[in-house]
Order: sequence, then C-alpha cells, then structure tokens
Amino acid sequence: MTRGIYFGVDLHGHVNPTLGLIRELADRGEEILYYSGEPFRARIEATGATFVAYKEPLGFSTHDAGGIETFLVTADFILGNSQKIVEAELEDARAWGPDYIVHDAFCYWGKEMARQLGVPGISVFANFAYIDEMADVDPEFFMEYVLRAGNDPVYAKNKGRTDVYRKLEAKLSKIIALKYGIHTSSIINDIFCGKEKLNLAPTSREFQLYGQVFDDSYVFTGYAVEPRTEPDGFPFEWLDGRPLVYVALGTIFNDAEHIYKRCIEAFAGQEVQVAMSIGHEVPAERLGQLPDNVIVRSHMPQLALLSRAAAFITHGGANSIHESLCSEVPMVVVPQSFDQFMGAIAVEKAGTGIFLQGEDWQPADVADAVRRVRTEPAYREACGRIHQSLNEAGGPPRAVDAILAHVAQERGKVMQP
Repeated sequence: MTRGIYFGVDLHGHVNPTLGLIRELADRGEEILYYSGEPFRARIEATGATFVAYKEPLGFSTHDAGGIETFLVTADFILGNSQKIVEAELEDARAWGPDYIVHDAFCYWGKEMARQLGVPGISVFANFAYIDEMADVDPEFFMEYVLRAGNDPVYAKNKGRTDVYRKLEAKLSKIIALKYGIHTSSIINDIFCGKEKLNLAPTSREFQLYGQVFDDSYVFTGYAVEPRTEPDGFPFEWLDGRPLVYVALGTIFNDAEHIYKRCIEAFAGQEVQVAMSIGHEVPAERLGQLPDNVIVRSHMPQLALLSRAAAFITHGGANSIHESLCSEVPMVVVPQSFDQFMGAIAVEKAGTGIFLQGEDWQPADVADAVRRVRTEPAYREACGRIHQSLNEAGGPPRAVDAILAHVAQERGKVMQP
C-alpha cells in the first residue's frame, strides 16, 4: 500500500469525474488525502478518501469575457493560488509523506508540490483536454475556440499563419515570467494543464478533439458515470410518453434567462415535453407563464431524466456531455465558456449532436436542431458508438493501473544506484 494526495478544484465539474478514480484507489488499499472545498466533504469521504479542506479558499470566479483577457485572468487565478497554497500546505504534505501526488490539470500547485517533495506527479483533466500541440495542426481552432482570441491584435495581424499561436505564446510567456518568475516554453501544457510524465483524460481517444496529437504520456481512460444522490421531488408522473427534451446549463454559467425563454418559446405547444433545470440565478417567475408541456425547477435529477430523454440541450460541460453519451442521448449544445466550446465542437465532429453557434440564434433554430437530433437515427447511433468507446477505454481501473505502474517505475529509478 502506498499513499497519495489529490489536489482538486472545488467545483462540481471538477470533483464529479474524479470520484470513481479515488474510489478505485481506496478500494485497492491506497491511502488518499483529497484536498477540496467543504461542500464536497461528504461526497469525497464516501469514496474512502480522507477529505482535507484547503486553508486558503480558491476563490473561483465566473469571469469569461473570452480572449486574452480571460486567459490572463485565469493564469493569475492558477499561479496566484499556487503561491498561496504551496506556502500554506507544503509542510503538512511533507509531514504526511505521500508516495505520489495526483492533481487536477488546473492545479499547478499540485505539480509544484510534487516537484518540491520529489515524488511522482500525475495530472488529471476534469474538463476537455487541450494541449498546445493542437495549435500546430489547427491554429485557428485553437485561437478562436480554446483561447477565444479572435479580437487580439497579435492574432488579427497573423491570422492564417501556422505559427500564430506560438507568436502569441511568446508574448504571454514574457508577461508570466515578469509577474511570477516562471519561465516556460509551453504555457498551456505546463501551467494550464499541469503536464506531468503521466496525464489522465477521462474520455476516449476517439471522442477527444485532435486525439492524434496527444503523445503516450496521455492515457485516455473513458468515462464511467459515478452513482450519486440526485434531487428528489421531480413529478415523474407528469411524463406522459411524449418525447422528453431535457435542458440544463450546468452549475456555473447558468444565469441565462434569454436561453431559457427561447427554449420555452421554441417548444410551446409542440408534441414534446420539456424539463428545464435553471439553477438559482434566474427566479422561475421571470420566465413568465409556462406552457403545459414545460416544467421548470432550480435543480433536477439529471441522470434519471437523461435515461428517459430524447434530446438534451446542454451548455457543453464535459460531465454533462459524457453523461449524455453514456445514456446515448443526442445533444444540442449552446456553450457559454471556453472549455464548453471544445465540448460543442467535439459533439458535432463525432456526429452526436449539433453545435448551435453564435449568440443570436432564435427559438426556431433550437426547435429545428432538437427535431433533427431526436428524429434522425444517425445522431443516436453515433452516441452509441462513442458510448462503446468510453466503455472500452477501461475507466477507473485502467486509470489506477496507470498510476500505480507509473509510481512503481519512478520509485525504481530513484532506488537505482
């Protein structure tokens, strides 16, 4: 038995995909400390790990203006938190004596603590994996949908050139080096993704955008839906056999009254039923009088509804997309933030749904997109194909096999004379 520390981000979309991995580690006798936020204590402890609250709150915000501004704000979040957390937690971690550190790809502090403690580090992508090698094969995709830097003057001046991202990266590297004293030739890989010798991506290589550019240090482990307690009180008796359209925009960027209203208008009087989860940012009364075929709640039992749904209107978060794929439900994606645009493109490229592009789409557009994904068999067939690839990738057992083999290999190197 060995000991490991997991450093995570205290957001649903970052905690949920790690629970199966942590449970598998604990089931194999590994002793795990899991650093996160207090709201996730019970869920983490249920896996068999020991929960530890960060001494310094992460203070995650929902800033997403797009482009280089968001890139730099996010870099400040990652590196600023890293300095504080390493200072606050390093000696406790050293005293506990981990054999390895696993960390969210977003948690640069986990990478730094593994380096300072001299133990193997393993990075885990909670969201869609993106690395800067993508920019070498499709620079415009990377600039416009990963960085969302369409209006940046460096990009505008060099658009169409294959080295456009590398020029911008050089500019950003200077800013980060001056502010944090960190010198790197790969900001995305080293800082935003915390690249290690072993990196785990909870999807399949088939579904991963530009999967061919990921080297052997990236292990695609598929996706397994972790059972969870869901909100109760949903009136399942309300469902009458008409096709169910489930609408949910995640837990962060769900202040989207305009999207909810367009969906209500799109399906009013249609031969479908609509279950809409709107969170707490938008009071239900602001949506006006609801048609008889639409029901709205602040939270809904997503897994239970996906098991019954004909189509899913989603923001494009990695968890929501993978849960939909595991239920083989085709999607219409209306992304709100940078990683969700990658999700939307992945869904469309795989044939598992439609990316509703732009911000000025109308009720008729979403109604037509939903009609297509629920009535054209190719969409559900593609969902079935990707679901199979997720199952075949191995899930948490494969991830843990990779972690333990890597740790043993690295320890063997240290023990060699």
